[in-house]
Amino acid sequence: MPANAVMLANKSPSIAFTCVGSSLLFYYTVFSSHNLHHLDAPPPTPLSPSNNPSAPIHIADPNKDENLVPTGTSTIPFFPRTIHLPPSPDSGPTTTTTATRTLPYGTGPPSSSTEGEEYQLLGLGIRKVSFLRIQVYVVGLYIAKSDLPKLQEGLVRAFFTASASGDSTVSSATTLVDNEKVELKNLLLEGSGEKGARGEKIWNEVLRGSGVRSVLRIVPTRATDFGHMREGWVRSVNARSGPQAKGRVLAEKEKAGLEESVNDFKAIFGGGRKGVGKGKVLMMRRGGEGELGVWVEDDAALEIEQGDEKVAMRQMGGSMAYLGGLKDERISRLVWLGYLAGGNVASEEARKSVVNGVMEIVERPIGTIDTQVV
Repeated sequence: MPANAVMLANKSPSIAFTCVGSSLLFYYTVFSSHNLHHLDAPPPTPLSPSNNPSAPIHIADPNKDENLVPTGTSTIPFFPRTIHLPPSPDSGPTTTTTATRTLPYGTGPPSSSTEGEEYQLLGLGIRKVSFLRIQVYVVGLYIAKSDLPKLQEGLVRAFFTASASGDSTVSSATTLVDNEKVELKNLLLEGSGEKGARGEKIWNEVLRGSGVRSVLRIVPTRATDFGHMREGWVRSVNARSGPQAKGRVLAEKEKAGLEESVNDFKAIFGGGRKGVGKGKVLMMRRGGEGELGVWVEDDAALEIEQGDEKVAMRQMGGSMAYLGGLKDERISRLVWLGYLAGGNVASEEARKSVVNGVMEIVERPIGTIDTQVV
């Protein structure tokens, strides 16, 4: 027998074993994939298949998955319309047990769970930087579902408070007429000048006095360093509390101890974590009294072999770790304003989207607000 034939014969059991093993691995990967999904993907949904990982993902049947809202980027194609959060942990040290400081991954708890407060998406957009408009993350503003009437009432009241007319007879109004709706929308969209200042005043009053609970949900389109994100928020705080703000948000007498609170805010993003990975979730929640809580998705992942490569996969049911909190409501108010009002907001897309959601709310008489906004 030729030497090559002998060599092939000797290797045939190994080849057969490899083929069978590859088939079994393929079967396991495909048919168990309902329990796993890629690190840069949203939770499993009825999506149309694609062999091109850079191709946009589309919902196969939108009528069967109404909880997904397109974001405008194929990297993070969808945001959930609603999320669920458990009762806020205290704002004490982060050394307490993690068992009481976790949130279910991504869109909220498993579909079988009804625990926790439901939050409704008000608007979203993409954060872009530099003249090249590089995408950094997608951000969405969520409002506690039971607080939507508070938001509606607060916006209407704040609009009349900020009205240039000074007519005190409108302070008891419960809805806006057509020309007032147009004026409110223009004020909230304006980033500079007298109108921009009035729009900023409206949001400032709503955040400070309405008791509305809200969440900023942030998902990076690329791995993002905590330091860069933190400094961006701190710049926003300084811009709206410094001399250039001319007391529009904080009067001079309200600034006592602010620098110490800023340092406490920075410390939340210190420790052993360096940042947020692509496709992972960071949540900042503002409580009814303005207290801040911050969570980030755990790094836990499972590596499986796919052909000759190891592919990082995330198991369903992963949790979000609590980074820390802060009771000083001024910090969360100033961070939120960096997305909502004034010049140089973090995402103009997000501001416009939120304003559109706001207009759907204020167009209805107070007390008749529905639950679905976006």
